[in-house]
Amino acid sequence: MKRQELDAEFKRLEHQIKEIRENTENIPGGLLSLCCQTVCVSICGSLEYCLKNILIEYTKRNSRVKIHRPINRLCQNYQNPKPNTILDLLELFDSEFKFKLIEYWKSNDEIEKKHLEYLVDDRHTIAHRRTLHVNVTLVKLENYFKAYKRLLERIYERFLG
Repeated sequence: MKRQELDAEFKRLEHQIKEIRENTENIPGGLLSLCCQTVCVSICGSLEYCLKNILIEYTKRNSRVKIHRPINRLCQNYQNPKPNTILDLLELFDSEFKFKLIEYWKSNDEIEKKHLEYLVDDRHTIAHRRTLHVNVTLVKLENYFKAYKRLLERIYERFLG
């Protein structure tokens, strides 16, 4: 994954959030909720997609084909990027980075970890309709996006930067 591709993902999602924010008064309540839910699913999907592609590209650059193919398959099967599963996946590539991320969350930004957890929980609830109403607000979206972007920037910098 090239940096331009990651930045394009960021811009795409920023644009969607901006459109919702700027048109809040013009969107009926139920439709606004649906818009926020859609972007929530999109952020979560992008997190999964970017994480996979960063690690696949890292593997391509740093291993032989015999190693690259099974790692590619492992990454392609990865789903539901909750903080603990992200840490488990990262450990396969760099256990020191995993522990640095754990320490970062403990000492600096526990809320980032929580936002990532809630992002995946909300996506799962939306996709599987576990409840009739999922409360995804614009404020939640903005928090989810910030956590998503900060995490992916750190991961990209470590593996491809």
